[in-house]
Amino acid sequence: MKKKQTKDIKTILADFENLLRFKPSINQMHEEIQMMKFKVRPLNGDVLSLNLKSDQFVSTLWSLGKLDEFYQKKIGSLKQRDREIFNKIFEEIYKKFQEDLNKINIRQLKMVKYRTSLEVEIFRERRLKKTN
Repeated sequence: MKKKQTKDIKTILADFENLLRFKPSINQMHEEIQMMKFKVRPLNGDVLSLNLKSDQFVSTLWSLGKLDEFYQKKIGSLKQRDREIFNKIFEEIYKKFQEDLNKINIRQLKMVKYRTSLEVEIFRERRLKKTN
């Protein structure tokens, strides 16, 4: 049986920082977001008035997706005592990205005739692994 290689939190955070520092082009991020299987579900308002290809929106959503992927890959490489710290740090990063998403104006001005409220849910479609 292989022993899991453990890394310290500083190394893992540096790896994630490098991932975000060297982002691909907007077009590449858009393609990766499609592969990440994000879905946008309107809860209130007209979703057709949104510009979901906004550079800022794409960049922030890509960062959220990479955060999720990175977390899933690295959580297993930590010692049990470091996982709590790791979870707190990544929860704060996650909140920051969510706040950034909430601040982005993705409305298409020509589509909006009057100001209405708009609420959407963005989630990632996941397949559950079968345990046979």
